[in-house]
Amino acid sequence: MRRREAGGGADLRAMQAAVQRSWSPRQRWHAGDLAWQCHAGFAGPAAIWTEGATPIAWAMVEPSGEAGLHVDPDRPGAADPVLAWLRAHAPGGRPAVTVLDTETHLTDALHRNGFGPVDDAPYFLHCERALDSLPDRPRLPAGFTTRAVRPGEIPARAAAHRAAWRPARVGALLVPPVALAGESEMSAQRYRSVTTTWPYRPELDQVVVAPGGGFAAFALGWLDGANAAGELEPVGTDPRYARRGLAAAASIACLHALRAAGATRAVVYPRGDAAYPVPRRLYTALGFRPVARTVTYRPRP
Repeated sequence: MRRREAGGGADLRAMQAAVQRSWSPRQRWHAGDLAWQCHAGFAGPAAIWTEGATPIAWAMVEPSGEAGLHVDPDRPGAADPVLAWLRAHAPGGRPAVTVLDTETHLTDALHRNGFGPVDDAPYFLHCERALDSLPDRPRLPAGFTTRAVRPGEIPARAAAHRAAWRPARVGALLVPPVALAGESEMSAQRYRSVTTTWPYRPELDQVVVAPGGGFAAFALGWLDGANAAGELEPVGTDPRYARRGLAAAASIACLHALRAAGATRAVVYPRGDAAYPVPRRLYTALGFRPVARTVTYRPRP
């Protein structure tokens, strides 16, 4: 097994290929996750482990110490050098490694290498639903319509994302509310980068258009064609149009688009802890059911 440092688009595709080969709803990463999180490059060090030309594991760590990794479950021993690499590259040698409770080859390796779960960490649910029987597209308020993003609409699409994911807006949805400052970094240039990252497809980028022509809500779908598996990431509503069922409408439109593109099931990852309940309620109402949850580990003192 050989390691190389990762840094470019070809490396991202290799990481996605590794994820696709072993994908199931009980695996943390989907090819779309990597596209969304890494379309602009890696925030910190990243590495790939290969056997011959085949990528079997990868890891990346952010300046904050938050770390992601994937190890082929048929190569569980590969987790040991991956975790050693994360310790060597994380600030203070203390990476925060998040995996699913169903990824036992990783949880076993974390315990074996001196990591323990962080009991009070926020966590996410991995939820799945089949696409063979979808809800009908809902009736929208007068003047609102759903459709896919069109050429030339990248600035408007980026603006919709910024409005929905403005930190103050997110903080207001927390329980209890938290005053968060700053702005979303989603510029038109950055969203253009999203649209050029595999496996982005414009027909899976669904928006709700308001009467004035602006985007009121959106749901971006990602298709792993090899596994006929879709993912919703992200979904949002401009707060000026909140509480009208528009995020649900965009999500349903996206699920229909994913099915038309060949997906037979879809996954989504809402927060599972009580501090951020709104997305979980939305996806539960859309028929998603949890199959796993994240657990964050850090090296024991």
